[in-house]
Amino acid sequence: MLYRKTLQFLSNQVARSKLGQLQYQGIMMKVPSQMQKEENSEEDRLVKAFFTKNHEQIKVYGHSQREPNEKSSSPRNSWYKVVLPFKSNPELSFKFRRFYTNQVRIGRLLELMDYIASTVSYNYILPSSGATMVTAMVDNINFFGKISADQDLEIQGYVTYVGNSSIEVYIDVMQEGVVNVSANFLMVARDGKDHSKAYKVPTMDLNGESDKETAELRCYLGKHMQDKRKLQKDRSLDRKAPSQEEINELHKFFMNPPSDITIDETQIEKTLLMHIQDRNLHGKVFGGFVMREAFELGWLNAYLHVKGQGFPQIIHIDDIQFLAPVDIGSALQVQSRITAVKDTIMHVEVNCYKISPNQQKIRSNDLHLTLNVPGIVIPQVQPKTYNEGMQWLNACRRMNYTI
Repeated sequence: MLYRKTLQFLSNQVARSKLGQLQYQGIMMKVPSQMQKEENSEEDRLVKAFFTKNHEQIKVYGHSQREPNEKSSSPRNSWYKVVLPFKSNPELSFKFRRFYTNQVRIGRLLELMDYIASTVSYNYILPSSGATMVTAMVDNINFFGKISADQDLEIQGYVTYVGNSSIEVYIDVMQEGVVNVSANFLMVARDGKDHSKAYKVPTMDLNGESDKETAELRCYLGKHMQDKRKLQKDRSLDRKAPSQEEINELHKFFMNPPSDITIDETQIEKTLLMHIQDRNLHGKVFGGFVMREAFELGWLNAYLHVKGQGFPQIIHIDDIQFLAPVDIGSALQVQSRITAVKDTIMHVEVNCYKISPNQQKIRSNDLHLTLNVPGIVIPQVQPKTYNEGMQWLNACRRMNYTI
């Protein structure tokens, strides 16, 4: 009976993932090959920063119909694509390969995606503007399929919506013409000389876009996501008490504990010294580096929780928050814990703290992972305190939204 339920659950999940993939491919930006202008990869800032060798084998493209303008800009001005030749370059493929399979190492992919989102945002505002672009958050990273380290990988990014000083960037990760990962990066612009001041970004002009109607839809969805984030923040358990239904569920959980493993007992952590090699253009620790470290500890947490009986597969990442910049010379403490389990699905919460030499500790980042471990029943976890109860409810909300 349990096997049949699990099989049905996985079948529904696969169907939802496929539907989400098809829906996303319908709205993503598609630049015709004749409008893709190949650029010199050896002079590309991103390629030189992220890859130490084989620059000439990595292909980078911009849009051939860019029209730089300080007052208004467009998705085509921002569009940027990187092609990684995994099939013909074993050394490059190895850099991205996981330890147990021929699939791509997700943490390193997240790191590269953050580089690309930054490049896209600077393309939109013009690098000469004097503004500083920083990642504020990453929302809705969806994993539609597996990513092979043996097939060439294409990653494109483009702006979809802008506010007064914020820019929404879509990142698409594709293989063989199919998108396998999508992500939504929220970038914010600060004054280049005084980072405490916001910088007004150019307005978005969709005239001249080859897919104007779809671009308008992406813009509408960007505004919708902005409103949705505000609503979720107002309804978060930090601001509003749980519903009566959630209180009842939590009460049942405490009265009939499904496990003797407490959430606190699942916690693992690591502390790293931040070196100069990991700094960004602005002298702080590069956000993609923090994302990689946080994700990989969260994945390890899940792997240890199932005692190596299966390899967790990432389904969704949401709310990667960048709350405070991490300074070079400080310590980064990364903490991960399993906060909820449902059949073959688990939720992992990861929090990052920067610790200064004088021991001042400030939360800098957090992220939430939803992972699937097919074929096994994952051990349940039990909240022990009120705070853990809120973490469990928050995780249940996120899993219900995802699966």
